[in-house]
Amino acid sequence: MGPKTLANPQPTGVGKWGVQGAKPPWRGLSGSPRADVLTALAERLPELLPEALAAAREIKEADARAFALTALAERLPELLPEALAAAMEIKDEWRRADALTALAERLPPELLPEALAAAREIDVEWRRADVLIALVARLPPELLPEALAAAREIKGAYARADALTALAERLPELLPEALAAAREIGDAYDRARALTALAERLPELLPEPLAAAREIGDAYDRARALTALAERLPELLPEALAAAREINDAYARARVLAALAERLPPELLPKALAAAREIKDAYARASALAALSPRLAELPRPALYPLWDENLPLLARRTRRDLLADLRALVPVIHALGGAEAIAETARAIQDVARWWP
Repeated sequence: MGPKTLANPQPTGVGKWGVQGAKPPWRGLSGSPRADVLTALAERLPELLPEALAAAREIKEADARAFALTALAERLPELLPEALAAAMEIKDEWRRADALTALAERLPPELLPEALAAAREIDVEWRRADVLIALVARLPPELLPEALAAAREIKGAYARADALTALAERLPELLPEALAAAREIGDAYDRARALTALAERLPELLPEPLAAAREIGDAYDRARALTALAERLPELLPEALAAAREINDAYARARVLAALAERLPPELLPKALAAAREIKDAYARASALAALSPRLAELPRPALYPLWDENLPLLARRTRRDLLADLRALVPVIHALGGAEAIAETARAIQDVARWWP
């Protein structure tokens, strides 16, 4: 089993580890370059809004028109009914779910019943759950029973647990039902993710997602699950780091090390540095080193000097291009060791060796 990908670009869903602040999914997706460019320009030049709107309304495909109108509705909220109508015309359920999710946080109260009804018509269960999750925070109390019915209609435990967990923010009495759905999830990674989200409300649950995380066979998924749990159980950090070191894929290892960087206690930083240093891909290695570098710079000099002495010769065995990338990522460490003078000396040394080291 390879690393799982995040299928949902929006930041609204529960339990999506590490995706907060994702870009809105409608940007640049209208399928009309002219409409996209005009919309982007109109963000800085409001006088172009009428022209951008005209271009958006000329788009024949419902999904492309919905995305263009949604983008414009940031500046022209009066377009939201038109954008919702276009979204509901989209035949492809995946694109319709994307459009409805993009609209969810902007819809005025009078359009929410229509959007909820549209969500219930989506047959792909986890996409239906995505739209429900996006809508839940906005729904007035009188619509929550309908949202709950829609969540209960979802047969798949994974999607049902997601939807019920989101609803439990508004209806705490649903927590037992959400927990039951989460426990039914067969895949260990998905079960750990759902239980971790619920443990934020029910701390006594933490042993369950931990047990599920430890069952995950794929090192990348296991490391991500343990890293998420380590926010609540810092004693898991050594185990999460050990799982990270087992990840063979360079970019996957770099992502997990970057996620761990801020949380690791000082005594684990040398092991994290070793895990980053072993990455063969230059870009992924530099990314991991850059994430760890500010933490390493916090170490006291007596601990930092031997660590630097141990690692610099190993870094220097690589090509000049790779070494330069590594040194650039480790600038905070160099500065911590010798201040501005050390940075200047490093730059002069690089210039000197450039004559004979291609």
